[in-house]
Amino acid sequence: MKDIKVLIIGAGPAGLAAAIRIKQKLNKEKIDESVVVIDKAFKPGYHNLSGAIFESDCLDELIPGWEEESDSFINDMIEIKRDEMYFLTLSSAIKIPHFIIPPPMHREGNHAISVGKLVNWLSKKAANEGVEIYSGFSAKDILMDNCRVLGVKLIDLGIDRTGGKKSNYLPGDVIKANINVFADGSRGSLSLKLADSIGGSLNPQIYSVGIKQLIKLPDNNLFGSNHSIHTLGFPNRKDVYGGGFIYSMGDNLIALGLIMGLDWRYQDLDPQQELEQYKSHKFISRFIESGEVISCGAKTLPEGGYYSIPELVTDGALIVGDAAGFTNTEKLKGLHYAIRSGIYAADTIFEAILTNDYSRTKLQRYRQLLKNKVFDELYKARNFRQSFKTGIYLGIPLAMIQSLIPFRLKLREDYLGMKRGIKLNREYIGLDKTSFVNLSSTKHKEDEWPHVRLKDTDVCLKCCTEEYGNPCVYFCPGGVYSMIDKETVLTPSNCLHDCLCVAKCPYQNIVWDPPEGGEGPRYKNM
Repeated sequence: MKDIKVLIIGAGPAGLAAAIRIKQKLNKEKIDESVVVIDKAFKPGYHNLSGAIFESDCLDELIPGWEEESDSFINDMIEIKRDEMYFLTLSSAIKIPHFIIPPPMHREGNHAISVGKLVNWLSKKAANEGVEIYSGFSAKDILMDNCRVLGVKLIDLGIDRTGGKKSNYLPGDVIKANINVFADGSRGSLSLKLADSIGGSLNPQIYSVGIKQLIKLPDNNLFGSNHSIHTLGFPNRKDVYGGGFIYSMGDNLIALGLIMGLDWRYQDLDPQQELEQYKSHKFISRFIESGEVISCGAKTLPEGGYYSIPELVTDGALIVGDAAGFTNTEKLKGLHYAIRSGIYAADTIFEAILTNDYSRTKLQRYRQLLKNKVFDELYKARNFRQSFKTGIYLGIPLAMIQSLIPFRLKLREDYLGMKRGIKLNREYIGLDKTSFVNLSSTKHKEDEWPHVRLKDTDVCLKCCTEEYGNPCVYFCPGGVYSMIDKETVLTPSNCLHDCLCVAKCPYQNIVWDPPEGGEGPRYKNM
């Protein structure tokens, strides 16, 4: 591929917002410079999953007049008019009075959306501006000269399971650019490498996993329209951070999901099965009675907050969106930050193009632009996630006053939370993992070099089996890991690209690389 001016790695909301904004500014000034977006998904939106309750006013700045359009994404947005929160015990649901719920958690006037549809719509907008979008391109490595980013190298194609070259082997192209925007999402492999090399965060990044289903309900269902419910409590134990949600999605469709902090201590916690437990609660089950699950998926969410944000710029590069950790755990939102970060990155890049200066010093303008509408909000919730390290009962009151704490509460990596000999011992119910994967439409070639691997098989056998009972067999939503004759067997073709395994393995013994382009989940309307 030709050398280009601006390369954006990742066609999610942040990357596409950056591409649109840059091209808008270049076109207005009649400057002809190439803006290229590459993404590993087969089509725009196929790898994108979120709750998602969306603060849509960020689009006013990016695409003025967007609300007047007739695109299916706009038409399918559901304004939340009835917002409720409940605490679930094993057998009951206690409604939390609205006046007790902190204002950042109120969602009336926000919109329930499909992030996949949002990405599809933004892709069309970007293409109309002249952005070049290449789907099915997996970037494996960053090209660097000291601290300057020069571009990326794509994955080699046609490598078999043993590492040998097949007849269709093609070495990965090198793409060089003056400025590179890393927008590869939560636990994006390249943004993690870049963050590790340039540092900057005071706390390590920690994550939650979101397990989500779309359910088609019968006519005259109990849930109704323009409705959102969030829950605390069951099935999460008091020491497992997170909660559940149900959102109206229109046409008798709901989004239902469960979020769990990855710092859990239980060896056999299975997020996919925890969602089935959630659906079995009598308060939830009455809403989904006679419903049909039509789509499933899983994704990690960065939740460390303000103190876990890495250095965002270096010579020739910026980090945006979930890749930068722009999630507000108090609001349980990040989409509007992703789009705003893309806008501010673009404004910074446009100034750099005008002056032909792509240095770290010049790109620091990005941090200044982030202050009012991103950093300031994240700072208010700076200790929110840390408040729950002691569990939900002490965490809730501490979270109410966390913004008044004058110092930084510390965090540690998620994998350190696992404890020996502590299990949930759940009975498996409902949808199994095979069905879950099938409903994600995940596709990988069976005969290629495995993108999920173990660093040392002896660690699994001699250490993890004895100490932790191989928790990967439980915690992977896609069922990539299984134990057969005392050996850990991997099925990478089941991988949902959530990368939970890398964050949670107690021995940090798992390697995850992007597979060949176009592979992985093919989420529809998630």
